[in-house]
Amino acid sequence: MIVLLELIAVGVFLLLAVHLLFGFRLFGARQIEDRAAKARDISPAQSAAEHLRELSNAQADLKARYPVVFAMLGGYLNAHSISEAGGLESAVKQMVADWTPRREEVKTELVRLLAENASEEEVRAIVLSCADATFEEEGYRNWLIWLLGRFNAA
Repeated sequence: MIVLLELIAVGVFLLLAVHLLFGFRLFGARQIEDRAAKARDISPAQSAAEHLRELSNAQADLKARYPVVFAMLGGYLNAHSISEAGGLESAVKQMVADWTPRREEVKTELVRLLAENASEEEVRAIVLSCADATFEEEGYRNWLIWLLGRFNAA
């Protein structure tokens, strides 16, 4: 009888030890999972602010990589300049005329931009980062190739 009680006592002790050991580990894992879930649960405004920060950083990197393109397109293809020139075509003509003295810089940077960014989406992102004009019908790569042709002909 004493042996049976000792076996039951050892079994209870082992069961208690296993429960405590695994219980604390699972509890600790739950706390880590809860903290990770709370970190993911950010408000839409916080998410938008984070994405805007990332966009600003990416635009600054692009501006540093293609300064001539950003200066040229940003200076002439913004909403104010387009409306002041009387439309997009007039603004582009004025831009080409004003940047013709620096055409070698423009051509070099446009060629580099087109060579480094093979997809339409990449070129679209660059143009939309520095200009208010959209070239959805023509395609952004095609429009930059056309613009490069204008500087080659000048």
